[in-house]
Amino acid sequence: MSQITEFHSTARMDYDGQGILVVTINDDIELSLQDIIEHREIAARLTKNEPHCVLAIAGERTQASSEAREYAANNVPKGRVAEAVVIKSLTVRLLGNFYMQFHKPGVPTKMFDDRYEAMRWLEMQLKR
Repeated sequence: MSQITEFHSTARMDYDGQGILVVTINDDIELSLQDIIEHREIAARLTKNEPHCVLAIAGERTQASSEAREYAANNVPKGRVAEAVVIKSLTVRLLGNFYMQFHKPGVPTKMFDDRYEAMRWLEMQLKR
């Protein structure tokens, strides 16, 4: 299966057809609840709700509203196995740490500095 790409006003989503959905989030934005809902709709369309992992590439100075964070943590999409987040800046890392400690995501979630390491971890999660 070839890669499928869809665009949202806040992100690019690439699905490899093998269980890895890469979500590249734009720089300098605040994700709203509606953005997260729309991201989830696109992800469901691309993955057909089959088992998959998400590699989220956080944009520079990207944030999410409190409603978006709460929804993301408490509403695990069908088929979602794990999520890795590649962080580019200290500010986004601090926000990510807060999210993971306060909201407790519903699937295994881990932050990385390196995309390769994140992909290796996701591939292990898919094999479980």
